[in-house]
Amino acid sequence: MSETLREDVVMEPSPRAVYDDPASHWAFLTRPSDDRFEGQHFDRKEAGQRTSDARKLKNQLSQLREGVTETISAFANSNVEGGLLVIGIASNGDVKGIDHLTEQQKNGLTNFESLLHNQAAEARLHRCVDVSGRGNSICLIFAPYADRGICETPGFAPKAWERRGPQNVPVTQAARDRLRDRKNLSDFENTFCCPYDRADLSDDVLVEFRKVFSPDATGDFPDERLLHEAGALVRREGEYWFTHAGLLFFGSNPQRVLPASYIRLMRFGVTSEDFARRGLPTFDRKFTGPVTKQIREARTFFRESAFFKRYQKRREAGGFVEEPEFPPTVIDEAIVNAVAHRDYRTPIPVECESYRDAFVVKNPGRMLQRDADLPPAFSLADVVLDSMPRNPKLLEWLKLMRDPRGVAYVQAISEGTKQMVTAMKALGLPVPSYRLALNETLIRIESRAEEREAALLAANEQGSPDSRN
Repeated sequence: MSETLREDVVMEPSPRAVYDDPASHWAFLTRPSDDRFEGQHFDRKEAGQRTSDARKLKNQLSQLREGVTETISAFANSNVEGGLLVIGIASNGDVKGIDHLTEQQKNGLTNFESLLHNQAAEARLHRCVDVSGRGNSICLIFAPYADRGICETPGFAPKAWERRGPQNVPVTQAARDRLRDRKNLSDFENTFCCPYDRADLSDDVLVEFRKVFSPDATGDFPDERLLHEAGALVRREGEYWFTHAGLLFFGSNPQRVLPASYIRLMRFGVTSEDFARRGLPTFDRKFTGPVTKQIREARTFFRESAFFKRYQKRREAGGFVEEPEFPPTVIDEAIVNAVAHRDYRTPIPVECESYRDAFVVKNPGRMLQRDADLPPAFSLADVVLDSMPRNPKLLEWLKLMRDPRGVAYVQAISEGTKQMVTAMKALGLPVPSYRLALNETLIRIESRAEEREAALLAANEQGSPDSRN
């Protein structure tokens, strides 16, 4: 787990920058192996081999056309920054060019309108010198992100692809639903979820919500009208129905309909390096109910229990100070963000795993930036998050509400993550790191507990106080 999160991220140019100025990125375009060039944002292919056999070239170009279709679709469906496909460079970096093709053959590769729907691909030729020393051309194709639909082939049974590293992967129905959710095409939050029954409401949440949701304008509204005005209820065939967001936020037991919509907290007696051999948890607890109740009870549990260690240290000026194993604001922010931004259609809860050296929060749904793609592994020391909210309605309501101590349930993720960085640095701990899988976001928060305890033990042997739980 931690090894994956600590991988060095090789910085590469953006696809758009290479497309706009290939000459300045020539060494990158001609890297001597596909392993060093192809990836999430880049691909390259030969334009068939020079041959006098017309049938053989036709077959090669037919395969190339299929590859162009798949790659543009995959880039457009997966990458906020788009992707770049280069035609005319071999897998070993040799420039073979495309001048051996006729104009008709070249046009067949770049007639994107006939290949795909929901695409805005651009193509340009770049003059260069090929591997034999002759003047030649390569073709660069930039495929921008398709934010208004799934980039797919035309017809009654359209095909689409996703980009996973250097591979184009066919989109299954489950992946199609995930793409629609990611592109805000399905509006999962605002679709009807289940019939409304007044007995299913959480009165505590509703009372607090009335105080903050346009109280001057809606103060006298009946419950149903208030919830309809807020977007928590919709009318269907003359009856009120909960929306998915409405049930999660206002339902007393949303787990009846969305059984995985809870937080699970577990403790394991091993380090995070040994997570594959961790066995059963030594502690296991669920936080259920509406999302505000989950967050409130998790906050209370961590504040009032001895789940995390505390270290007593001697001050240089005299006296003692207690130092937490983790900054409370960091744990809280990681959990709250998981609840607010998770994919509620995935039947897996938010999982919080406590190890001897780290606290890991895993939530369904891959985090997305607004204007850039996130690497599969990164640290908050290197990346400032400005994510696209997966659940904007939930996020809106959580920003309005306060817990019983007057603390906001959620704030802007960029502000929250800045506080996480500051709090970790104040304790001399590593900045939180992320790992993104296909449909999972994982944040790892290191405690360096063993190092800290060893240092305290050494200090204790010299007359300083012990650490205590």
